[in-house]
Amino acid sequence: MKRKKSSNKKPEKISKENLIHIRLEYDEAIQAKRDIISSEMELLRIAKIIRKYHSLRLEELSIKIKLQKLIKMLKSELGKLQTTLPKIKIPGILRKDEGGIEEVKRKIKETEEVRQDGDIDAQLRDIQRKLSAIS
Repeated sequence: MKRKKSSNKKPEKISKENLIHIRLEYDEAIQAKRDIISSEMELLRIAKIIRKYHSLRLEELSIKIKLQKLIKMLKSELGKLQTTLPKIKIPGILRKDEGGIEEVKRKIKETEEVRQDGDIDAQLRDIQRKLSAIS
C-alpha cells in the first residue's frame, strides 16, 4: 500500500546508530571554516561575473538588433535612391580606359624596376623595343 503524504511533515530524527562523529583538531576546524568561507567568496565572485556577462550580452544583442534595423533601412533607402536616379550609360571608350589605366600602372612599375637596375644598355634596348611596338 502507498502511504499518503501528509502536508505537515515533521523532520525525521536520525537514530543514534546512523550518526558518525569525526573529531577534528582545532587547527583543522579553523582551516576547514576558512576553506568553506573562501569557497563561498569565490562562488559569489563567479555569480557576479555571470550577472555582468548576462547584462553585457543583453546590451550586445540590443545593439546588434539596432544595427540590423539601421542596415535594413539604409539598404531600402539605397534601393529607392537607385530607382529615382537615372542610370548612367558609360561609352565603350571609357570602359576600355579602365583597363588602360591598369596597363599604364603596370608600365610605370616596369620602368621603375628598369631604372633601379641601372644598366644603360638594357634601358636603351627596352626603349627601342617599346618604339618598335608602337610603330
